[in-house]
Amino acid sequence: MNDKDRPTLLLVYPANPLRKGFLSNRDTKYQPLSLGIIAALTPPHWKVKLIDENFRSFKYYPADLVGITAFSSTATRAYEIARIYKKQGIPTVIGGIHASMMPEEALQFVDTVVVGEAESVWAKVISDFEEGHIQRLYRGELLEMIHSPKPRRDLFHPAYVFASIQTTRGCPFDCSFCSVSAFNGRKYRMRPIEEVLDELEEIPQNNVFFLDDNIVGITKEHQERAIELFRKIIERRIKKNWISQASINLADNSEVLKWAARSGCRMMFIGVESEIEDGLLESNKRINLKYGVSSYEKVFQKVNKYGIAVIAGFMFGWDSDTAHKIQQRVEYIRHSQADSIQTSIVTPLPGTRLYKKLLDENRITLKNYPDDWQRYDYWELVHRLPLMSKQEFEEEMQRVYQRIYEPGFLRRKFYRSSWKLRSVITAYWSYMSNWNYRNMYIHDGKSMRNILINRPSFFRKKTTKRVI
Repeated sequence: MNDKDRPTLLLVYPANPLRKGFLSNRDTKYQPLSLGIIAALTPPHWKVKLIDENFRSFKYYPADLVGITAFSSTATRAYEIARIYKKQGIPTVIGGIHASMMPEEALQFVDTVVVGEAESVWAKVISDFEEGHIQRLYRGELLEMIHSPKPRRDLFHPAYVFASIQTTRGCPFDCSFCSVSAFNGRKYRMRPIEEVLDELEEIPQNNVFFLDDNIVGITKEHQERAIELFRKIIERRIKKNWISQASINLADNSEVLKWAARSGCRMMFIGVESEIEDGLLESNKRINLKYGVSSYEKVFQKVNKYGIAVIAGFMFGWDSDTAHKIQQRVEYIRHSQADSIQTSIVTPLPGTRLYKKLLDENRITLKNYPDDWQRYDYWELVHRLPLMSKQEFEEEMQRVYQRIYEPGFLRRKFYRSSWKLRSVITAYWSYMSNWNYRNMYIHDGKSMRNILINRPSFFRKKTTKRVI
């Protein structure tokens, strides 16, 4: 078949044009793994093109079929792009977590919706298209992660600092604000370790993000599997710096931490959400309730003992929040042993119990859909709080950001992390993470270049050229 005669599949990864700051910093972006997998599942007689708006604005590209993936915050933009191709009579397909939770809405803007994980149905989508009767709706099954296709990494933009890879799917927890269990299921599915290692060896980047929602899992079997993965990374002499996510039980098994650190783990994200039980009860964060809020600092200290930095995630905007409680959370965070702090606003995403609850209570204020979806990105309060007005909450949050991401405080945290972690490099990772979060929330004209004047003095000359 001549190249001109080959059908073309265009895959689009939209970006949210509404926000600036952290989300436009390319150093913090992760490869669109789902589109890479879709490309790998597409028959070889197809040409595949991937447009990633994180690196260049969308420009019309001729295609026979267009596939788009979207989170809730990028759904508005995804529908805009789909509309362009629908006007040209080119079939459009959308998948991903938002369309899976809102298929009826998505069908108003695209020709076809794939609900759930697409691996089990993509071959049929393509064959149906080739036969001229592509369906309106396909529902994927939750397959075991055996013989998972390797993503077409040649299609990813080369400027990604971090490569993405996944070793498990599914989350057994049922946090009220999280849609992962609705999309990937509550069964913890583990990918064969040798398959993970084979893919890891092919990744050109030195830095890797394991996309697992909980790379360590929750049972002894999960922990033993994690240890085996980390040990075999070392045995194969795979030299990568990596970060991932885990729950508060991360520190239960010292062997997990030891081998994670030895295999290249620099940082681990832990969802704390709240330092008081009220917030944990609202979020249904059962594992944190089980361990107790008094356990947080002990966990952070134990993780630090093995040279791994902790990114602690805290949320603001619980029903129980008042100005006083928010400032108490800020003081708790400033005294915390966590190395990097992620702050986010409680956001009711479709498919979550939180969304249903607030919708039933008529408390969602931003619901001019699909336009308002771009504001569902954890930056903005989109619902009414019982104890605070939106203006009071927003004013309070500005004080939160100024206190948590105050430059002098971040420098002191860097020096403290350097001493705890016994690694200036790992401490510097957490320091830059904090500065990225600062840029996300504080719009005071400071860019990444301005970070240089606030860096520890011994970094300024040595790394200025490389970091810029």
